[in-house]
Amino acid sequence: MDQTPPDISLALIARDEETHIERCLKSASGLAAEMIVVDTGSNDRTKEIAITCGARVLDFPWIDDFSAARNEALEAARGRWILVLDADEYLPPASVEAIRALTSSADAADRAYHLVNKSSTDEGRTGISGLIVRLFPNDPHVRYEWPVHEQVVTSLQRANIPIENTGIEIIHTGYSSPEVNAAKQQRNLRILEKMTTQAEGAHPMAWFLKGGALLDLERTDEALAAYSQCTGMTNSGDSIHEAALVRWASCLASLKRFDEIREIHPTNQEADWHPERLLLRGQTEIALVHRLTLGKFRSRTSCCYASTGFAIDSNRARNQSIRGLGSRRNLTNSCTKSETLCFVILGRVQDRCDPLHGGC
Repeated sequence: MDQTPPDISLALIARDEETHIERCLKSASGLAAEMIVVDTGSNDRTKEIAITCGARVLDFPWIDDFSAARNEALEAARGRWILVLDADEYLPPASVEAIRALTSSADAADRAYHLVNKSSTDEGRTGISGLIVRLFPNDPHVRYEWPVHEQVVTSLQRANIPIENTGIEIIHTGYSSPEVNAAKQQRNLRILEKMTTQAEGAHPMAWFLKGGALLDLERTDEALAAYSQCTGMTNSGDSIHEAALVRWASCLASLKRFDEIREIHPTNQEADWHPERLLLRGQTEIALVHRLTLGKFRSRTSCCYASTGFAIDSNRARNQSIRGLGSRRNLTNSCTKSETLCFVILGRVQDRCDPLHGGC
């Protein structure tokens, strides 16, 4: 019997994914010599389909911990490389060839790779994309952490394994409807509630993630409280602190509490704000009709509009919203509306211009 380890082990976790898992496994079957499916309690045909596709299925009881389930798959993997997919994702043929070429290169060893996770409902022609580590060496020191929104980056860093970017796409179809997204956020919120009520105190990121789940579920007042808790536990200048401030302002805007946005985002901030932070601050000036500062924020909104890039190339653009993939927030449209309103309030409708087509 050949004892040579496979080059690539596909590792995924699944529960009641009979609708998606066949497409996922078949997309990787010509690439991964080993496919491992950790089933966390399916009541449908998920396991049967996975076995038919050639996967090795392991049962693992669900304990409200995504990292525990993913690490079960990593423990079982024998390949030199780990490729991680979710059941509602698949690899286009071009990505299969790109991963094969990458892992065959002598220069690829001892590195991990960001792949491009593209949430799409039209076979990947359009969608919102973000980088995520999904290809890395099979190393016993590399394991997932966090019960929800699990990630492997921190263990890769401790193992001194560098991470490089690629343009290799994974197509994700799992947020294809508001109902599906709401169900996933309810699940995430249940886990995050446990994390934020533990006796030893929760990490600020747990409060940040909890705010995101609550915001997606339109429980805005509760989300505001979660982001407030996060900012109180972090220092100005920390990335999580600044991100929580943007989310906080987004909640206040939804609640029409614009005066409070001015308090947390004063007008003397640096010009290199995150685009959504600029947009929210400019919309505050519009809502409060502060003509003296409106001109400055119209200019900044114009820059924000240009920086989002959606109208330039929808296939290449990345979502600039700090709210992330789940929000599906199109900043370009919001900036366009905000800039137009600025000109109307300032009485300069004739000066309305489009920065993507030579104006401003």
